[in-house]
Amino acid sequence: MSRKWRIILIVFAAFTLLVGGCAITYHVKNSNIVKKTTPIGVEYFKKVYDVTVEFTDSQVMGEYVRPDVVLYGYINNDVNERISIAINYNTYEVQYVGGPEWLLEKGEKNTSPN
Repeated sequence: MSRKWRIILIVFAAFTLLVGGCAITYHVKNSNIVKKTTPIGVEYFKKVYDVTVEFTDSQVMGEYVRPDVVLYGYINNDVNERISIAINYNTYEVQYVGGPEWLLEKGEKNTSPN
């Protein structure tokens, strides 16, 4: 094998390892964010809306866009009652909640200062 091909293969291998390592680090970081915010979302729905939820998917936003993780799931084992919640992964504060109209109205009543 010529010297030129060896150098090309070494550069290609180094690049592949670098990209693979970054991808793994990114995945681990996002997985840890989801693990930390999931119990917060479950507790929030229980406390504010008095419902049990299960999260089935998530999306971690880049910090340069907005440091939020959005958790998606459903209410009380009914996959037709879809919900979502965005949580800031720096402060762990709930940013917004999405779900059926009846649920959101119930939450407004539970948090009103009456």
